[in-house]
Amino acid sequence: MLKLKNIISHLDDSLFKTIEESLIKNKAQNSLYLLVSYRKKISDSIIIEKLKLSANSFYVLKSRLYDKIQSHLSVEMNVTREELIKKLDILPQMCFTEPREIIIPYLEKMESDLLKYDMHRELLTVYSVFKKINLFTDKYFYYSQLYNKHIAYSLSIEKSEEILGNFNRILGQYHFSRVSNLKDELLFIKREINVQHDLNPSRQIKIIKNIINLQLYLFCEIDSPENSSIEELLRETLKIIEELPESSSYKYWTTALDFLSFEYYYKIGRKEQAAVFYDSVNSKLQNILLYTNVCCTPIFLISKLAFIQETGRLKELIEVENTSKNMEMNDMHSSVCIGIYDAMVNYYKNNIKEAINCLQQLINENSFKDYFHINIEIKFTLVVFYLQLNEFEMALSILKSIYRKIKLDKLDNYQNALSLIKVLEQETNNKNGKITAKQKDDFLLFSARNKNEILKHFSYTLTKKYS
Repeated sequence: MLKLKNIISHLDDSLFKTIEESLIKNKAQNSLYLLVSYRKKISDSIIIEKLKLSANSFYVLKSRLYDKIQSHLSVEMNVTREELIKKLDILPQMCFTEPREIIIPYLEKMESDLLKYDMHRELLTVYSVFKKINLFTDKYFYYSQLYNKHIAYSLSIEKSEEILGNFNRILGQYHFSRVSNLKDELLFIKREINVQHDLNPSRQIKIIKNIINLQLYLFCEIDSPENSSIEELLRETLKIIEELPESSSYKYWTTALDFLSFEYYYKIGRKEQAAVFYDSVNSKLQNILLYTNVCCTPIFLISKLAFIQETGRLKELIEVENTSKNMEMNDMHSSVCIGIYDAMVNYYKNNIKEAINCLQQLINENSFKDYFHINIEIKFTLVVFYLQLNEFEMALSILKSIYRKIKLDKLDNYQNALSLIKVLEQETNNKNGKITAKQKDDFLLFSARNKNEILKHFSYTLTKKYS
């Protein structure tokens, strides 16, 4: 293997010493002898005779030594993204500073490792250098083709991330409206990501595909695909992320996956497991709304309110809550969820007037013309606040406006809202504050009809009051 001889002869002294020490440490005596012999330009015949090897064994020995040298020359994949970028940045410079015997095994090992993790963007730098150093060889066309291929793969991942962002934006609209045409759009986007995955079945696109399927199940009541359980999808996605090198930006996606895990375990009633993921996500509450390009994280604020009521952890909200929340610019879904969340925090701190101001501000600053569902959630919440202050006329006025809208637009899927109106209307008549048997019956009917989850953020507290 003439290439191995050339590589060893061109190694600088410090790298040669490092490889030598590694072989001594690992007691690789034959590889060590071969390394030193090639450095001294001893012929193959003398080495074979000294080590008493067959021609085939000698070839295997050279191949193993070549792999070991490649490992020393190459970049370690489990480095930070900043360190990997620095390694990639020096590749074009190496074209002008390193012998080809050194740069080629370096590039080959880097190529092998990057391919292992489907790191197409990083591979573009590698293939660009391969093209340059093979300008006068028949491999130039080969590396040009690989370069073009990984441009296509890189664009495919970029397109898939764009599809995911679009999915999350529409899912936020669906969360506020619950209209069927938006669900149809989400299912169309699911088909889009399936096409991208068929074209480029990389780990990154698999993660995106799984996140879309998880959210369709959790927030749109659509079954998981291909007979996979949701728990299996969560485990599979986490495993893929864990297998990626530390330099991968997808490592940051574990927070979004923790959010989806919390939503799943809370949805199926496994509250102990939900609590583990809740604590993980809640510890990052300040930045959780910056993950909206990965999944629909504003929903966590609403689920958190329900979860802490149900698990008796309201004290945390009242005593600890003072976290500001970063969010994307012009993100209505996030800003409205924050407004509801802040209103509920004030309510549980007994700052009812401030809670009302939070919701009134949402109504004044946002148009809910196309978002009836979230509009009545805000208005029903306002009604409860007004009832708390004995402002019965204000409460009754809002209830009548909700009733008229449902009847005029023939919104038959909001029978639950009509039942809740009856419960709260009776509250305006019962000035003594006692809950009547009729209210309890109407609230039971509301709970039975509440498939589209009106007032999830308030449901447990209301259930305690009216049941």
